[in-house]
Amino acid sequence: MENDRNAKEGSKFINIINAIMPAALVLMIVISLAYLITGETILINDRGVSTDDCISLDSYFEVELKDGSSQSITLPGTYEQYGDDELTLTVRLTSDILDEWLMIWNMGHEVYVYVDDEPRLSVNNDGRRLFKGDVAYQYDFVSLKDTDEGRTLRICFPKYASENHQLGSIYIGDKAALLLKAVKPYQFTLILAMVLVAFGIGTILKIIFVPDRAGRSYELFYMSLGVTTASAWFLFNSPAAQFIFPNVETARDSAFFFASMIPLPFLLYIDRLFKGRHALVFTVLKLVSVLSFVIMVVGFLFTDIAINNLFIATEISAVASLGISFALITGDIQNRKIKEYYIAAIGITGFIALALIYVIIYILFPFRGDGGLILLIGILLLYVTSLLSYINNSKLN
Repeated sequence: MENDRNAKEGSKFINIINAIMPAALVLMIVISLAYLITGETILINDRGVSTDDCISLDSYFEVELKDGSSQSITLPGTYEQYGDDELTLTVRLTSDILDEWLMIWNMGHEVYVYVDDEPRLSVNNDGRRLFKGDVAYQYDFVSLKDTDEGRTLRICFPKYASENHQLGSIYIGDKAALLLKAVKPYQFTLILAMVLVAFGIGTILKIIFVPDRAGRSYELFYMSLGVTTASAWFLFNSPAAQFIFPNVETARDSAFFFASMIPLPFLLYIDRLFKGRHALVFTVLKLVSVLSFVIMVVGFLFTDIAINNLFIATEISAVASLGISFALITGDIQNRKIKEYYIAAIGITGFIALALIYVIIYILFPFRGDGGLILLIGILLLYVTSLLSYINNSKLN
């Protein structure tokens, strides 16, 4: 009897410990993140380099006009008023900006940089791509010498109008500071994207190789595929990709490939949530999603159409999928059928709202450059709510 009572008490103790372990783990993560965020926010910058070590030259340049005169220009922006083809920016080099590096945010142009008539940089777009199409945006770096004082820096875009009419920002400073300047706007996006890729792949592997008692959760599987694909898109599409991948053109094209795949796993996920109640609608949407991917890939490989123009089919497919999904969820709310998947519905509607905000911000401020952090937070919300929905359904079953 005594042994039985001890065994029961031991079993009870183990059950209590097992019950509080998830909460303890969450608390440990919160404490660690709180320390990290607090320290990185309020303490001094001790990494030895700062973006304060570089300055913007966006308001220093002049543009050469056809009649030989010059006119002040403020970067960045879109400038369709300056000629039909070549565009040249000039600035007089002074003693306070010498023996430094120049960083040009090149928005897909061929560019040639001279100090007086001495060539310092040549970026020719020929041979950079496997197939035809627009080239990727990238940072170009130019070294300036202490003997350049008083000389004229000329940045020439010989195919300016035929490529596009956009010019990016130009900075000068220590090269390490410039690299930090290039990456810093996207640091949170890159970190979050890498974390989501890791968690997405981990979840996929868990579902495949360690299914639970109820079998594999295809809802969570499809969601994890979508999260992994979308997060990989952010990594490939980030302006910081040129510092990660050896060929920025391939990375940029891969970003379009991955972005075109994004709608399908999310459609598979949402279709499973509805349990076949809108099978025909989602069958059509899934076919359209696959078709848009095929159109983009075939057009990219066998035509001269730029890949960003071919991507329009995917954009239409994605917008239609979001709109129809939102309408169906709204209908379920009105008909009180949302209870079956209310946690997942919160994530879906939250993602749609954040995606809409992202699109509006991008339209209003195209040069803001945060790497789509708002949209990535929406993807994180989708992932977390799908996990919570999975856990909740597992308890009910």
